[in-house]
Amino acid sequence: MGSSDTQRREVYEHLLFVRRFEERVLDAYESGGVPELPHLSIGQEAVGVGATYALADDDWIAPSLRTRAPILMRVPLETVTAGMFGTRSGPSSGRTTQHHMGSTEHAILGTTGMVGSHLNAAVGAGLSSRQLGIDRVSMVFFGDGATTRGEFHTALNYAAVEDLPVVFVIENNLWTEETPISEVAAVDDLVDFAGHDLPSVIVDGQDADEVVDVATEAVDRARRGDGPTLIEAKTYRYRPHAEVIQERRPKEELEKWKRRDPVDIYRERLLDHGIADEEWLEEIDESIREEIDEAFAFAAEDPLPDEEAMYHVYKDVEVDRNGGVVR
Repeated sequence: MGSSDTQRREVYEHLLFVRRFEERVLDAYESGGVPELPHLSIGQEAVGVGATYALADDDWIAPSLRTRAPILMRVPLETVTAGMFGTRSGPSSGRTTQHHMGSTEHAILGTTGMVGSHLNAAVGAGLSSRQLGIDRVSMVFFGDGATTRGEFHTALNYAAVEDLPVVFVIENNLWTEETPISEVAAVDDLVDFAGHDLPSVIVDGQDADEVVDVATEAVDRARRGDGPTLIEAKTYRYRPHAEVIQERRPKEELEKWKRRDPVDIYRERLLDHGIADEEWLEEIDESIREEIDEAFAFAAEDPLPDEEAMYHVYKDVEVDRNGGVVR
């Protein structure tokens, strides 16, 4: 990663922030304090952080259900936390949870619970950017399971045919819910599914520097008008698919991946290269924990939405049926 020391410290701060937030969410959920069912990304932080770091602030992002990093890197923490509690200060004034939130202000596309459905939405964002002459890239994150669905192929095909500014990021954590991806995919590397005459690359999803480098190249390519790229990040989640699901993965496999923890890898790299010292690392950790505690305290006191807010879902519009224009 050809970045300055300041940029590398920023990457580490993002990695640690996502890790500490997810740990806090788990603690709160296990104590009965969070109504939203967590699908935690602990262990996968380098993928979301590294890829998002390569984007401009106004580039579109379509996160997956598990991709917490882009949201935490763009959206105020109080909004994210309130969304988990369903209170007034959350996304859409409490009408949606953090899981599927969207924010035009922060260039985040809202998603649904349908696996892979957001892929074509991200391609649509890339198409709109080109048609409007706007210099914006669209990046979409999705899990390995989504590569077995038709939406994956329709999205890649259309983006490739039209040379759209879209970056596709597979977060391949090797398990689709409780099933090894190897049992449902006919290829060893998921990029081999791609075809569609577009560049694809495999990256170590535990190394944030490598993810930043690969994502930066893909984003630059898209911004030049050279079309989409497919990235497969090999990674691993430390928690079950969701917190209500019993862990059935081999313990030795889980421990093997924990020895390549993305936060630890980056921390040691900063120390080895003299980019940070133990004092700075401790100060950052303490500051992050305090910020997260404050956000959870805020959400705990934040009131539920007024009943009236629940009716603000649709808007009355005038439609020119001949011209097909909504006013």
